[in-house]
Amino acid sequence: MKLNRKIISSAVALLATASAGLLTAQTTHAQSVTLHQTYDKTVLPYIRQKGKFTSANKTIKVKNYKYYGKPTLTAGSKFVYANSTTMYTINGDDYFYLGDGGYIKAQNASVQPQKKLFILNQNSYVYDKNGKRLKTFRGGRAYFTTNSKVKYTGSEEFYRKPYVYYRIGNNTYVNSGQISKVNGKGVLFVSQNSYVYNSKGQHQKRLIEAGELVPYTGKVVNKSNQYFYTEYKDRQPNFYSIKNYKIKGNYYFRIGKNQYIKANNINAINGETLYTKQPIKVKIITDTYAYNKDLTQIDKMYRKGQTVTADQMITTGMGDFQASYFRVKGTSKDPVYINTGLYEEDADSPYVWSGDQGPTLAKQYLFPESYNDLIYTVASFKGNNVAFYNVNGEKTNYKTDGDQLAVNQKIYLWNTKENKAELYYHVQNSLVYKTGAEDDRHDTAISNLYVKADDVAISGQKLTTLNTASEAEADSKLATNSEKAELTQAISDAASVKDSIKYRLDNWVDRSLYDQAVENAQTIAQDKNATKMAVKEALWQVDFAKKNLKGAKVKVKDINNLTAIEAAQVLNVIRQAYYSGKNYPMVSVYQKWAHKPGYYPAEGWKGNDKTRYYLIPSGGAKKKLLNFSDFATEK
Repeated sequence: MKLNRKIISSAVALLATASAGLLTAQTTHAQSVTLHQTYDKTVLPYIRQKGKFTSANKTIKVKNYKYYGKPTLTAGSKFVYANSTTMYTINGDDYFYLGDGGYIKAQNASVQPQKKLFILNQNSYVYDKNGKRLKTFRGGRAYFTTNSKVKYTGSEEFYRKPYVYYRIGNNTYVNSGQISKVNGKGVLFVSQNSYVYNSKGQHQKRLIEAGELVPYTGKVVNKSNQYFYTEYKDRQPNFYSIKNYKIKGNYYFRIGKNQYIKANNINAINGETLYTKQPIKVKIITDTYAYNKDLTQIDKMYRKGQTVTADQMITTGMGDFQASYFRVKGTSKDPVYINTGLYEEDADSPYVWSGDQGPTLAKQYLFPESYNDLIYTVASFKGNNVAFYNVNGEKTNYKTDGDQLAVNQKIYLWNTKENKAELYYHVQNSLVYKTGAEDDRHDTAISNLYVKADDVAISGQKLTTLNTASEAEADSKLATNSEKAELTQAISDAASVKDSIKYRLDNWVDRSLYDQAVENAQTIAQDKNATKMAVKEALWQVDFAKKNLKGAKVKVKDINNLTAIEAAQVLNVIRQAYYSGKNYPMVSVYQKWAHKPGYYPAEGWKGNDKTRYYLIPSGGAKKKLLNFSDFATEK
């Protein structure tokens, strides 16, 4: 499956005038631009009204166009990523910053960002950055009554999106983010003001400003360097690059005789996103909790204003369920991730931003890797020929909604009818990419099914072939009774396994995988026509499924005083333990109300002394109080 490229840009400085040298060079040739290829082969151009460029109402075809006059460099629109609506997390609660060192609980106020006003919906104290009540605020009492209007005095934080615009017709323009070539030459998109350097790494007087296009020297090659771009064919990425020059520890592109530009000041080549293998700097623009290797939030906070070095970007899901994360450099053994907050790729330019979506900004792009590829061997059918086979190499009628498949074994199977061995992958489970809020599909365990190696493309973790074609032929003979007896022995502990924490607190897919492996082993043990291969595979699947169980209690600091993040982790474990694919009981948070007896449905966790988890059975049965100690343990 083609990965969506989720990327973001950093704040760039206000721009001055265009680079005279570059623009003069551009206007002395054939005066043409080639538009960057898009998925529907059309581009929405711009019109100019009162000196400002706005989108036109009608698209134009992607092709070569003549341009007229000198291109126009713009300062670019202002994109605010932090203002009065930015939330701060203090001791697990969300606050708005009023300015002047004062914070107010977010639940107590609504925001009018245009007027920089907070409207209080209840009586509210003002707090300092540590969550302690202030005694005074702005020369008066640090307390506001309901319906008070409080002025925000903090400053906005923003970056700009500059472009050069080329006129290709009567009041019709395209911008530098839509262009792959100028006068037949491939171009680099400059994402921030950049000096030109010589071969010794000394910067020259020439300055190329953000938003401009500059032609490069050299040819594009079909491989990746430290800086590279991609194009997709058959849903697989092909990697391309131009020569990277390393000068005094920095990477450059050559743009003329003894002229070089820093690679990290470029974010597109020929209109394609430029990626880097180098770690990148990421700016945190709002308080955010980190995530662990399972992409579960942990009690580690990254604060607004911090700069973090990231060495990997991963993506999960698609559509409304898509998310992407940066891995913090130095945490590869025990990964710590930060949610990028990225949601949709900007189809109009190399710039993509996340100011109103998430907590990060970055000026360079890491190539997004699939999270599934990091933990599974992933098989994707190459075409529409979706076929599954049994252990004897015979086609089955099985169908799946999975967009991709996790496979855990590479093996030759012997087909007696066709009298030949072929290479297959054993399927572990489907990997369903959710596509919208209405989509309730889930990953599904798949037992004792195979796909032909020739039918699928493989990504992710590598598998070694477990046997040879001749060994597969030898194993096509009938199994002996003693060999079948091994299956009975292998599942003799099934009851104790299912009673273990590893099984009970694991997710539904892993539990189902073990259940199906046990069921398959029982069937093969009683099958008088079972082959040696069928027995060996049944044994292997039971062993794999048992080792794959990884349920565990959440480790907390104090089981009698859970933090909000710990409570969320416990709730997640409880819900996955009770999830069974259909008609399963729900687990909900209930809070004790001071003015009423008992516990009532709550929106979130407030503390152990007044918050509980209840199991809500289907059919209107009485709810059941759940004990934290069944799902959590102290470190």
